[in-house]
Amino acid sequence: MKIRAAVLIGTAMLILSGCAIPLKMSPPPTLDSSGIKKHHQTAGLFVPQEVKDYVYVKATSPVDRMSYPIGNQTYEIFKKNIPLVFSAVKEVGAIASDGVDLTIQPSIVKFDSVVPMPAYNPYTATVVYHIDVYDKAGEKIYAQTATGNGQTSKGMMSGFSARQICAEVAQMAMKDAVKQILEGLSEAEEIKNIK
Repeated sequence: MKIRAAVLIGTAMLILSGCAIPLKMSPPPTLDSSGIKKHHQTAGLFVPQEVKDYVYVKATSPVDRMSYPIGNQTYEIFKKNIPLVFSAVKEVGAIASDGVDLTIQPSIVKFDSVVPMPAYNPYTATVVYHIDVYDKAGEKIYAQTATGNGQTSKGMMSGFSARQICAEVAQMAMKDAVKQILEGLSEAEEIKNIK
C-alpha cells in the first residue's frame, strides 16, 4: 500500500513539475541579400555565452511547458548572415580582437510567443534584437535595435502538433529582425568610414 502511494505521489510530482520539452528548430536560413551593400571590412562576431545559452520557456498549461532554444538559433542566424554584409567574418572571443576591423555583438532584448487558446487564433512570436558595433580600440561606433514579428494561422492544432508551428513562427520573427539589422549595417555611415 505504501509503495503504491509513493508511486502515485511521485507520478503526480513529475506531472506537476511540468517538464519543459525543447522545440526542434530547423537550422536558420541564409537570408535574401538583395538591396544589401557589402562593406570591405573584416568583421568580428562576438556572441557572449549567455546569449548562446538563452532559452525561453512558455507555459502552455498548468502541467506543460515548451522551451525555445532562442539563444542557439540567434547565434546560428547571425553567424550565417553577417557575412552578407562584410567581405569576411571571424568569430571572436572579445570585443577588442586582433585581425578584425570592427566587432559586432548581438544581444536578445526580448522574446515572446503566443500559443493561441482556442487553437484557431493566430500563432505569433516577437523578438527584439540589439547589436553594438565596436572599432578596433573597443569603442562603440554604432548601435541598432530591431523588432521582428512572425505570425501564422495554419488551422486548428493542439498539443504536440502545434510545436512545429511554434518553432516556425519563432524563426519567422528572428528572420524579420535579422533582415532589418543587416539592412541597417549595410547603410551605416559609421561603418563605411572605417578604414
